[in-house]
Amino acid sequence: MSKTITHRASLARLVLVVASVAVVVAQEPPAGRGGRGSGRGGAAQSPDAGGCVVVGLGAGPCDKQVVDATAASRGRTLYAAECVNCHGALARGTDLGANLVRSVVILRDRVGTELGPFLQKGHKTQSGVPTASFTAAQIADLSHFLKQRVNDSLRGSPIFEPRDVLVGDAKAGAAWFAGDGKCSGCHSATGDLAGIGGRMPPIQLQQRFVFPTGGRGGRGGRGAAAAAASARRTVTLTVTPESGPSMTGALVLFDDFFVTIRDASGELHTWKRTPAVKVVKNDPFQAHAELLDRITDTNMHDVTAYLETLK
Repeated sequence: MSKTITHRASLARLVLVVASVAVVVAQEPPAGRGGRGSGRGGAAQSPDAGGCVVVGLGAGPCDKQVVDATAASRGRTLYAAECVNCHGALARGTDLGANLVRSVVILRDRVGTELGPFLQKGHKTQSGVPTASFTAAQIADLSHFLKQRVNDSLRGSPIFEPRDVLVGDAKAGAAWFAGDGKCSGCHSATGDLAGIGGRMPPIQLQQRFVFPTGGRGGRGGRGAAAAAASARRTVTLTVTPESGPSMTGALVLFDDFFVTIRDASGELHTWKRTPAVKVVKNDPFQAHAELLDRITDTNMHDVTAYLETLK
């Protein structure tokens, strides 16, 4: 009997402990909008302007600042007038000033919560205007601009989206194509390039013109036409060994030690490279590779505009 009473008393004490813990948990702010508890070392909590509970000791606000593009534009003007010489056009720092994109103050800031107090302490400016005189609106605008620079370091930033590349002169591109570019020696607007402007968007046209792809002739080709197109894109080697006839085949390996080709039947042939082994490379894209040494941005954009008209 005494053992049963003792056991029941222990259960009662356990229930009281669990109930006390439940009361404490219920008083904690909810996850997500309510912070992370009491923080390190029991730091106090206080709500920020948006109602989000802020944990002490530098954890920072728990809500993400949404950049206002209009405010960021105003902040850019202030930044250009007072900060750009030291911190750089992209706020990534110079020899005179820190990288603000990686600044803890900026990363923790939410519309001036950290930046404002920092500037109120006084900071050097280009014009000599004391930062303590900045208004709350100016600080907020500057905060939006700097947050925009932070966001631009992410892959999802709009600066990584391709822009319109049709900025050239199509007539000038046609003249360069047939003249100094020497493109018409291999290509024709009524032959292999007929309709290319309707098959590819401008950005792909420019990419393929400057850096043409080799390989197997794409995914859409079949039959003899595809085989012929693939052959035109294939880099081949003509190998003349010390003894025996020359052999030509598709490039498989070509380094300082060995050369390997694949003949028309698919068989591989390998030679050890020596001074007596002669190798001639036949690259159908050699002209494009050489073009990179002399083409200008203007030529590139003009030809892209011209190719886009071939529909």
